[in-house]
Amino acid sequence: METHVTGQPVLGELRHALSAVFFGNPLFSPQEQLLANHYIHECEDAQQLTRWLRRMTAALTHRHPVGPSSTTSLAGYVV
Repeated sequence: METHVTGQPVLGELRHALSAVFFGNPLFSPQEQLLANHYIHECEDAQQLTRWLRRMTAALTHRHPVGPSSTTSLAGYVV
């Protein structure tokens, strides 16, 4: 991930990584994907986006550890 001089990840890179977590993921409804997209592109805080990416990645790993057998929704985790 590219970084600014301050060491903070570039917002565009964070947005891209978060979008990859949500879009096309069958665990999220179309409405959840739209809400996530809105939040991802409205947020200007790199630290907040980084925390959200870490939490979402951990939650998905925890809820969907082995394969497509689990279809648990993460509603409420989106925004």
